[in-house]
Amino acid sequence: MTLDANDKLLEAVLQEYKILAEYERLQSEDLGGIYVTPSYENPFLWFGVIFVRGGMYKDGVFRFTISLPNRFPNDSTVPVVAFQSDVFHPMVNPSDGVLNLSDTFPNWQSGDSHIWQMLKFVQFILQNLDDHTIPSEHVVNNEAYQLLMENRAEFLLRVEQCVEESQRKLYDLPAQPDRFYICFDRFNPDVHGPVLQSMKEDKPTEVTTPPSSGLSWVRKGFYQPLSK
Repeated sequence: MTLDANDKLLEAVLQEYKILAEYERLQSEDLGGIYVTPSYENPFLWFGVIFVRGGMYKDGVFRFTISLPNRFPNDSTVPVVAFQSDVFHPMVNPSDGVLNLSDTFPNWQSGDSHIWQMLKFVQFILQNLDDHTIPSEHVVNNEAYQLLMENRAEFLLRVEQCVEESQRKLYDLPAQPDRFYICFDRFNPDVHGPVLQSMKEDKPTEVTTPPSSGLSWVRKGFYQPLSK
């Protein structure tokens, strides 16, 4: 292996270490209702799900991805947040689901900018839309913006439709499977029952039967993970 190849390998290892450190930092933050994990196949692609707990989009379960730039975090390019779920929102592009982050993250500042801050912003614009003034130059869904400003009843109807659609698609599997894709099962007493009981008793329980896609379930009508 040449020196140049060694340097490239070391750079790749250090970069993956920095990505892991960013993920560990994210896990230490209070992000209630948001679940994120890096792809098994590609550390620069993260899968996410947000369970909206309040506001206009309450009970929405929206899937999204975070795409990191090639030199993250030492790159001024801002990571891309793109919704896989249809989200009728002035700041979400209806053609590709990309969230316009330029209002809050005009550029990425290594050491100061973090993924958890982006996720807090995602949570805020879904749960506190009335508290966020959207500059017209940052609007990427003109129809949503006009309805929000001029016909609130119709806007809320469209939001309700995308929330209901997100619930219907909760158990859908990805078009391209990934071992770390966030999946939810319908409640299965044999698999999830011991975990539910341990939650009620507030004590850990050893799981002896490993399920196929984790121990997260969503009970119909509740739309929150690990529903009791």
